[in-house]
Amino acid sequence: MEDKDRLETRSLDPLLELSGTALRAYLVLLRSRKPMGVRELQRALRLRSPSTARHHLERLEQLGLVKREQGGYVAVPPRRGFLKAYLILHGRLVPRSLALTAFLGAATITYSILPGHDPVAVTVLLLATLISLHEAIDSYKAIHSLLKEGE
Repeated sequence: MEDKDRLETRSLDPLLELSGTALRAYLVLLRSRKPMGVRELQRALRLRSPSTARHHLERLEQLGLVKREQGGYVAVPPRRGFLKAYLILHGRLVPRSLALTAFLGAATITYSILPGHDPVAVTVLLLATLISLHEAIDSYKAIHSLLKEGE
């Protein structure tokens, strides 16, 4: 029964099949604005051989995460799964919860400097900001620990 549950979870998120180099390859392709060839990916990942890059590209293609185009391979943006919790900004994965943290932080500061503010409300806003920040940091650490696996 456990194997069936795990297979269903994997079908919901093919990225659960990835870690280390394969995940890094997917992220490099996802950040790229143009199709990448095998050697280009090999150089970007600093792999020793093009066959290793090709292996990862074929695996990603089997999982439906990349597709071949005329100029090479392009990533298919995630429509489901754990990467939906991240934005790609300037080539970096940033947790979406960081936007909530920024909003809550700004609301806390703004409300606390208003005359006649309620100290309890400021405390609640501050706690919500800290919880959101904790979640963003955990999300950031989680993706970067996956990226370091297999290096």
